Amino acid sequence: MEYADLERMLISSIKEVQIKLGYEEEVIRFYYPEKALTKLLGISGESDREIKPAIEGFKSYVRERLGDIRILKSRERFCFEIPPEGVKYVWENIEDNGFLKEFIETVEKTHTSLEDILNVFQKYTDGRVCCLTSKDEECDYIIFFEDPSVDNYRYYVKFHENHITYHRFLSDDARDMGL
Repeated sequence: MEYADLERMLISSIKEVQIKLGYEEEVIRFYYPEKALTKLLGISGESDREIKPAIEGFKSYVRERLGDIRILKSRERFCFEIPPEGVKYVWENIEDNGFLKEFIETVEKTHTSLEDILNVFQKYTDGRVCCLTSKDEECDYIIFFEDPSVDNYRYYVKFHENHITYHRFLSDDARDMGL
């Protein structure tokens, strides 16, 4: 089983919450589509007999760092419930990603422009930053690093009158969802 990518994604999501809201020693929940989870685990996901052992193996794999996480299935998605000790572990042991922190700080400012956001991206790479104009009303731009080793997420950015919202998806998941 491939557990490291799923652990990195959960830790990155916990850090994102901590950057935005600060640290609280409390339970955090994340929801992932079944297809995204099975892809990260490197399994087909065609049967519960395959998924259940993979999930149990993952829980054992991260127990030392994230505690006794709970993973519950609801329809076509899974809920990952990270206990307070796992949230605390991330807070105390995982450094803020300089890029993600600066990106969040930038989009939270009023009067931020697309150029301001692109400057943050460019600051963290010597390579190319991709910025696609979206035809979807849910977002205006899709921004990502051409080199996924810098950051493997696609950022879906929407400009509103006085603020900006964003969503981020792993590049593979975004392609699978047709985004």
